[in-house]
Amino acid sequence: MTTASPPSTDPGALRAAYLERLADADEPGAVAVALDALDAGADPETVLLDVVAGAQREIGDLWASGEWTVVQEHVATHISERVVAAVARRAPARPPAGLGTVAVACLDGEWHGLPARLLAEVLARHGWSVEFLGASVPAAQLASHVHRVGPDVVAISSSLPSRLPAARRMVEACRATGTPVLAGGAAFGEDGRWARAVGADGWAPDARAAAAMLAADPDGPWFADRTDEDATPGSSADRSAREEQAVLHARRGELVHLAAASARTGIEETPEDLADDLGHLVDFLAAAVFVDDPSLFDGFVRWVGTVSIPEGLRTDEVAPALDALAAALADSPRTVRLLRDARSALGIGGGPSTPAG
Repeated sequence: MTTASPPSTDPGALRAAYLERLADADEPGAVAVALDALDAGADPETVLLDVVAGAQREIGDLWASGEWTVVQEHVATHISERVVAAVARRAPARPPAGLGTVAVACLDGEWHGLPARLLAEVLARHGWSVEFLGASVPAAQLASHVHRVGPDVVAISSSLPSRLPAARRMVEACRATGTPVLAGGAAFGEDGRWARAVGADGWAPDARAAAAMLAADPDGPWFADRTDEDATPGSSADRSAREEQAVLHARRGELVHLAAASARTGIEETPEDLADDLGHLVDFLAAAVFVDDPSLFDGFVRWVGTVSIPEGLRTDEVAPALDALAAALADSPRTVRLLRDARSALGIGGGPSTPAG
């Protein structure tokens, strides 16, 4: 007689099994993988971060390569949210240890709330009292909450660098109350450079690092070399960046239409996928102008034409789109400089003449 082998507690094996359940849209199966791992002795934090969060990162890669549709990604994310809740019920966090309160919020316009939810769960397990404020929190609403409740720290999360202007508004709202802000998520760059650019007090690459930073220094600032200029943005260069970013925001619809007409000639109506890609192109351009970092926009330009979206922006359409934007934005020197630099980075120089930045 043979007996069934006990459930694995190896994070890699668990992640592979979990991803299989997500691929099949099997919510009960995904929950079972997580709970069986807990029952077998796996650490809850490992299940949350190495299994659930790790699988979600792989799903992002599968979507970008065209192997998964956006619908599959949405279903998988919904299942993972249910799994996080199930783990919290099976292995609840201990009562707060009197360390203080952390308010966890997604930037305004950021609807990917799962990373922030995972951060909230991990911080609670490290003894913090945590308020999870959810996805897409407007800066004004966050300011009202901070004034009313008075958390010790605000942790902001976003996966999209295009939301960096919203991050600055949230940071300024918190700074007005003297509350330090810890940023996290892909929106702030692999090394946190854009967290510094929007005035945050620190940046953590993941939930484990955030917990460790707060344990070592709960009061911040966590950027050891943060200067007074970082803490009080408002220079003439900063004002210029805001002005050009505001122009891009106000003219977004017009710019998408102009870029679409140049990128794909002969079409009577812009396909929705193309309009979406060009809208993101304008949004990333605005964010790069806002933080004055060409690498932010260059990275998006390199990526956007490679994603397998049926009617999305194709690689050979990127240059005409950049040309159209540069021509339409000739009065915005910083913006035009970024467009020109993006062309050069792709090795697709030429196009209309542009003023020096």
